[in-house]
Amino acid sequence: MTMSVIHLALRSIGGRQFRSVIIVTCIVVISGFLLSVTLLAKSMQHSLNVGLERMGADMIVVPEEDKDAAEAAFLQGKAVSYVWMPKENLEKVAGLEGVERASSQLYLSSLTGAPCCSAWDLFVVAFDPETDFTVKPWLEKNLDRPMGLRDVIGGQFIIETALRLYGTELNLLGRLEATGTGLDKTIFMTLETAQFMAEQSITKAAKPLEIPEGQISVIQVKVQPGYRVEDVAHRITQEFPDLYALTGLELTQTVQSQTSGLFRALMVAMLIIWVLASLLIALIFVMLVTERRREIGMLRAVGASRNFIFRMFLTEGFILALGGGIVGVILATMFVYFFRDFLALTAEAPLLMPPLVSLLGYVFACLAMALIVSLPALIYPAIRASRTDPAEVMRGV
Repeated sequence: MTMSVIHLALRSIGGRQFRSVIIVTCIVVISGFLLSVTLLAKSMQHSLNVGLERMGADMIVVPEEDKDAAEAAFLQGKAVSYVWMPKENLEKVAGLEGVERASSQLYLSSLTGAPCCSAWDLFVVAFDPETDFTVKPWLEKNLDRPMGLRDVIGGQFIIETALRLYGTELNLLGRLEATGTGLDKTIFMTLETAQFMAEQSITKAAKPLEIPEGQISVIQVKVQPGYRVEDVAHRITQEFPDLYALTGLELTQTVQSQTSGLFRALMVAMLIIWVLASLLIALIFVMLVTERRREIGMLRAVGASRNFIFRMFLTEGFILALGGGIVGVILATMFVYFFRDFLALTAEAPLLMPPLVSLLGYVFACLAMALIVSLPALIYPAIRASRTDPAEVMRGV
């Protein structure tokens, strides 16, 4: 009997291709939209987590007036070169209670449209090898030698092995793993290389690279075990009003505030789409039940039970919903993957696809959810069909 139900359902689908395509399209839209919104949210969170882990610091201390620029540099890779504060701040911050380690960095950028630079609008970070605890662990794990003069490492989007900045030839030793944040568009060099590049730029660059003496851009801070990051950040802000401590929590809140309006609009749109698609599916199935009254009556007349009729229509709806759901999640996954850079730029937020295992989990969860939300539109017509009176139908023939 089970095979008969499936056979009749498949024959009905094949015989009513136009309406079947409409139903499948509705399910494709529901499942695809649901997965797209889910992947956007999860990819942003995954990207931020990976970026914060790659950063290796619990917080970044920046000049108070430049906190927005520092956020944009980390989250989106926007090149900045005007973030400066006295180097003495490094010792002050390092001496505070709760600070385990502190290291300074310089924020630099390449020139735009200048022949002395092979890459334009590139975000450049110079670190101190003596105190660094963010880049050195990667170097020790992936390279068999320390970085020398003119050596750099780059983010995932840095593909040129021979870079030229401010007239100085640089060697790309390796690329960091993708994070979806601004780190993917960043190159890292030592302070020695940055100073050498500044000296060379006086005669080789269209515009000299200026690094003010006794100045640094930001301070990377590692908090001692037993201390809360937020408490130490608050202490830094209280002790030094001209400084601001950017924590992972604050960066997360920044992304959430930037995308909250977008996701509210997407959720409203998804609700409207679900209601309209469900009504359309239910209407089409009700029309099918009306058209197939004679077929239902004949099946009942030859002994088919109400349960059989119910299962036949429910099976037909489930097959269409499952096919549409599978197509929908595949299209949504491809859309988010291939257009992730455009989506990240539009949302002004980091975006990195989750690992394969997590991705498959989201795909199956959204597929199941699409089937569940489509269930009301499938059950009512099936119940109506199962309640058809064969005698009444045959009298109307």
